[in-house]
Amino acid sequence: MHRDGRLLWLHLVYGDGWSAQWWADTPTNGEVTLTGTFNAMLNDFGVDAPPRVHGRIRSMHLVDEQVRPIENGWTTIDGTDRLTEIDAIPVAHEWWPSKDTEDGDFVSSGVLIDIDLDDNPSSLGPFAAGAVTIRGNSIWVMHSSDPVLVQVDTAGAVPVITRYLLPLTIEPSADRWSRRIHAVDDGLWITSEHDIHLCTISPEGELNVERYTTEGSWTTAVHEGQLYLLGWTRSSMNSNRRHGVIRTYPDEQRVRLLDLATRRLVPADGPDDIRATRADRATAVDGTQWCVDGTDMLRRIDSDGTTSNIDLTAESETVTVRSTPPDAFADPANADVVASITVDVSRLVPKTPPNP
Repeated sequence: MHRDGRLLWLHLVYGDGWSAQWWADTPTNGEVTLTGTFNAMLNDFGVDAPPRVHGRIRSMHLVDEQVRPIENGWTTIDGTDRLTEIDAIPVAHEWWPSKDTEDGDFVSSGVLIDIDLDDNPSSLGPFAAGAVTIRGNSIWVMHSSDPVLVQVDTAGAVPVITRYLLPLTIEPSADRWSRRIHAVDDGLWITSEHDIHLCTISPEGELNVERYTTEGSWTTAVHEGQLYLLGWTRSSMNSNRRHGVIRTYPDEQRVRLLDLATRRLVPADGPDDIRATRADRATAVDGTQWCVDGTDMLRRIDSDGTTSNIDLTAESETVTVRSTPPDAFADPANADVVASITVDVSRLVPKTPPNP
């Protein structure tokens, strides 16, 4: 509803390379012609928000603004912004005033991007890296939305890349990843909001995918070999397409554990020190960090700060993937439900043949 009392309807509008929200005074379906101004959605975590757009970047500028101290921190000085053309968004960069900042210093406040929505690429990149995990010399990388898993073996002088096409769904990515992955001794966990799968590799190199549960969580973690699901611990205000700004409440159980014997998610009291981490970052035992940023590159950061990249689109081997679908009727946990819908054949009365 508009401030003056008029009813308004929120529409999701799609064009060539772009999407947007449009408020109209009548519900509309089909093609429309609109005149307006594009504004970037800095917060796209709302329910049913438009998908991210794509286009061709024409230029990028780093925005710096002068700052001055105020009672409870710092504020920018209007009209002092300056632009510096850049070729890439800085990764290691100070975006906020620090303890060394003085009155009148310039501090970076963002990046201004000039994007041509009408000149969007005909096809997206061949691989968009999402989540990463490491175990020994194997770095595993999951596609940000597609069911594609990549293994990078760094044991030799030249990394060996193996690609697996998984029997999973394509998930729309609301952030940099739609799934999380966790390497363990006997395989690899793939988790999402909708399900949890375990991948194991046979001695012959065959990858087996087995679904453990059709429940999931946005945030998962492995601690001492066990898989935990972490819930929200506090309320927050979120955008909802149906209801506008609403309050969401914390989960009743902060931590749940996947019981491997029953394949059920059970409440857990701890461990207290378990915390959520970024899915696109992983640290090896020797302190080497591996990260992806929604690109086709895997970045290595050594303890001395030296960086190097591995091209995930390089020549790779495709290995056979075998799926083991669970039999819901044979699962002992479902015996009570199966019994209630199963006919006892011993009670069937044979059909009496008609009299001659």
